[in-house]
Amino acid sequence: MRVDFNQTGVELWSSEFGNDYTNRNQVDWRKRMPFWKMIEERTGARSYFELGCNAGWNLSAIRRQFPDVNVVGSDINEQASRQAHMARLNVINMLDFTKEVPGTFELVFTAGVLIHIEPEHVKDVMQDLINKSLRWILAVEYAAERETIVEYRGHTEKCWKRPYGEMYKALGLKLVDHGAAGDGFDNCHYWLLEKP
Repeated sequence: MRVDFNQTGVELWSSEFGNDYTNRNQVDWRKRMPFWKMIEERTGARSYFELGCNAGWNLSAIRRQFPDVNVVGSDINEQASRQAHMARLNVINMLDFTKEVPGTFELVFTAGVLIHIEPEHVKDVMQDLINKSLRWILAVEYAAERETIVEYRGHTEKCWKRPYGEMYKALGLKLVDHGAAGDGFDNCHYWLLEKP
């Protein structure tokens, strides 16, 4: 099923609210390099796609360590996309990544994105991510044993903690590894999963 992102809450992130997020959260992507080294060692992936890459912090960390790896991202916020382009990253600004992003990738991931997808859309987004992946799926998100609303900067029903590993398993994936994402990821958990 193709997700129409225009029907979700993403208009918030493409607006001034999203600009403020990018300005407020300037990440030192070098702190994330050990995490991505671990992921590359586990998967051997040579192509990565990130949905909701913002200014490209994860893609920068991957590319710096593995310059021959293909990294592509997408984001709906124009300001964030411009920053990623200034870092010479291949980032597409769009809403429907299933239509606009060519091909498939060995590893497809999100980092702090699924937490902002509404309950009625999140499984469809996850399935679209699976469809873009040749083998690996990675989620770096806030964890909870059951779906829990988190108030986010005065907004309710715009942020959710969830058991993303179990949700991906329910969509047919095998859980390979999980744990704390570590330095640079704001108390996030990661789940690395593999397609059967």
